Amino acid sequence: MNQPLYIPVQAHSPYMSISGRYCEWKPSHKLRKYIYCYWVSPFTNHPKPECQLTDNIEMIVPDGCIDMVFRIDRTLPDIQNLVVGTTDRAIFVDMEYDRIDTFGIRFYPGGLQPFIKEPSYLFTNQIINFEDVIKGFSSELKEQLYLSPSFNNTVYSINKYLLSKLSNDLGWEDTFQNALMHIYQANGNLSVKEIARKEVISEKQLTRIFYERAGVGTKTFLRIMRLQQLLTILHGREKTTLTDAAIQSGYYDQAHCIREFQDFCGILPSDYIKFRN
Repeated sequence: MNQPLYIPVQAHSPYMSISGRYCEWKPSHKLRKYIYCYWVSPFTNHPKPECQLTDNIEMIVPDGCIDMVFRIDRTLPDIQNLVVGTTDRAIFVDMEYDRIDTFGIRFYPGGLQPFIKEPSYLFTNQIINFEDVIKGFSSELKEQLYLSPSFNNTVYSINKYLLSKLSNDLGWEDTFQNALMHIYQANGNLSVKEIARKEVISEKQLTRIFYERAGVGTKTFLRIMRLQQLLTILHGREKTTLTDAAIQSGYYDQAHCIREFQDFCGILPSDYIKFRN
């Protein structure tokens, strides 16, 4: 299969880099338009890395995706089902590695709507109990985890269940997917006006579609994709200066890059690079 146009990047984590600490599975081909991966962070007795400043806390940076997360505490009878909405700023999450297993579904931007009717903006910048929003869908997903003896079986069962729920009855689907393609190909470096002209639609209507499907407006989504391109370069094997990475990512200059990075992540990019190294 061809390389996807967009690969979401998350903040570097010394803890998640430990072998067996984090694993991903790809969905079936029919779902790869909507789901980036299934992932698991299992309970572990690994000692915390010395560079981990705060127990179990991970920074989640904006990537345009929505994650559905199942927290499995073996001491409790129920599974907690959360939805982590699209964010336009970094959030910090206690993963509780030493107490629970975590199973997640990472939906591409706009990828949740083929399975539910609710718009993505209901979840933006929030971590909420999914059962409070869509009880039946949440309960049926949790049932797949209850019945599965292993995470491999869970992936198979949930993949099969989501295929049965997949709906192709989505308004403005072609326009939205085409807009995403333009944005991914340009790594976020084009204007809302350019996208609207390509798709023969008003800028206002395009922004409404993005709020409905991606949870944020088109302009914010473009900024998130530019940040993602910067993180992709910073995480690459080749060493690069912040100035070069900023230029390659489409920022006007290093100062522009620093302002955007601080706005999204709350820290200086130089501090992030130092922590990562």
